[in-house]
Amino acid sequence: MVVMYHYIRDSAATAFPEIRALAPDLFAQQLDWLQSNYTVVTLSAIEAAVAGRRPLPADAALLTFDDGFVDHYETAFPLLRERGLSGTFFLTHDACGTSPRLLGVHKTHFLLARLGAETFGRAVLSECHAARQWPNGRESVFGADRWEEADDRAIKHLINYELPFDDADRVLNRLFAAHIGDAAGFARRLYLDAPMIREMASAGMTFGYHTQSHRMLSRLSIDEQQTELRAGVEWISGQTGQHSVPFCYPWGGPQTYTRDTLQILETAGYSLAFNTVRRRARIGEDGRYELPRFDTRDLPPYTRGEADAVAAAAPVEEA
Repeated sequence: MVVMYHYIRDSAATAFPEIRALAPDLFAQQLDWLQSNYTVVTLSAIEAAVAGRRPLPADAALLTFDDGFVDHYETAFPLLRERGLSGTFFLTHDACGTSPRLLGVHKTHFLLARLGAETFGRAVLSECHAARQWPNGRESVFGADRWEEADDRAIKHLINYELPFDDADRVLNRLFAAHIGDAAGFARRLYLDAPMIREMASAGMTFGYHTQSHRMLSRLSIDEQQTELRAGVEWISGQTGQHSVPFCYPWGGPQTYTRDTLQILETAGYSLAFNTVRRRARIGEDGRYELPRFDTRDLPPYTRGEADAVAAAAPVEEA
């Protein structure tokens, strides 16, 4: 089983209490449950199993963390180190590079938290200067989640899947500046920096790539996908000293990447790739660039365990 995490914070104690996050005490409880019911393994164990070099325990679990948040350094890393566990952390270059840029996906999250879906959605439509309708009831490319409101889902679908990239960037930039403030300063506080990454790597954490700019790969040409993916192995290796580098897809549902993406990942030298199809990975059956993951909310205390998660499984968008 592979589990994915995103925000890990006490949202109520921040300026954005509506951000969907896993509270630190619940993260600790979930680690207790995982350690009681599974054998938490390293990325290298998964890589060896996929390559046929060494089998995994039947109850193996890998912990993965997307987007390179400071939350992962401040909250997840100390708990993992205290327990002798390792996690795999996926970084987007534009967010965690030398000049951090606040990604559109996260501008959307924080604007939703500040304004609410209805106000934010109307503001987006007003800024679009185009004949668009509020997409209530429309099936999202991201799938459906039982814990997320339909209006939240709809506006995320509009921004991330329907609007041209330039329009989405323009709208989010204007709204973020108007309602929250300086995006560059926000990015420096939100994402991991190089010293944090090096410290975590030295302590046994592993890292993977999450594209250059977090654009949805299925919306890009082959050349544009190359630009998003080709430099990731070298960049992560340079940050951490790793000899192998995995990947995970932005958003990650089956419609968010293409068969060309898989070929580019292989050519670029990634060891594995993870999507967000919520079920247990079948080593030897799943392709090494399409390994599924459960969301933290598929596990206790949100459910009774893996059987409940499988029963409710659907692709999940990033938090």
